[in-house]
Amino acid sequence: MGPYGATLPLSVTIVDYGAGNLRNVQKALEFLGCQAPIISNQVDDLAQAEALILPGVGAFHMGMQHLRDLGLDIALRVEVLEKRKPLLGICLGMQLLATEGHEGGRCDGLGLLPMVVRRLRCDGAGLRVPHMGWNNVCARRGATLFVGVPVDPDFYFVHSYHAECVDENIVAATCEYGQTFVAAVEHSNIFATQFHPEKSQRYGLQVLSNFLKHCEVRPAGSVGRLC
Repeated sequence: MGPYGATLPLSVTIVDYGAGNLRNVQKALEFLGCQAPIISNQVDDLAQAEALILPGVGAFHMGMQHLRDLGLDIALRVEVLEKRKPLLGICLGMQLLATEGHEGGRCDGLGLLPMVVRRLRCDGAGLRVPHMGWNNVCARRGATLFVGVPVDPDFYFVHSYHAECVDENIVAATCEYGQTFVAAVEHSNIFATQFHPEKSQRYGLQVLSNFLKHCEVRPAGSVGRLC
């Protein structure tokens, strides 16, 4: 059993599409007791995994282009929507789950969740973009990712864009930075955080542990596609 309560003979693939921040995620999973999480850009490794993590930093359109070039966009839809594998998106990885992004022009996303990605609107508040640093979040009561996390926890953010959710029922947490934006989402087997749990110390490790524990006990049944 890992130090945060996750018992993990669980195969996890961290999806490598050239967007970086992979090793930090891998090290966090290893610390939590996850056995040999792999970093891969191979479709076969996604197919063999029991759970998937889509991290990343950078631009929306470049991230989508790399996913398409590697055939990972189709593979993710198959593994997550059809095979119902748990998926955790982190930062850019959360944004890419959206139907579309508007960074440097409109670009189709993976279309896994009903979200649209837009630039943060906080210049009028005298705040800098990108939003970089520690901020408190407000989690929805009962949200899976935040079990065992105290009220008003702080997490580490680095982003200029955020996801607007068409369906508010998928919002698991929000954050204030010149505006209220979505900090985390949950829908069935799909989870995502705009913050970096792998860089957010004990609370971030608890969020990752909660995802892993959900992977172990997830119920059978189909995923309701929202978009």
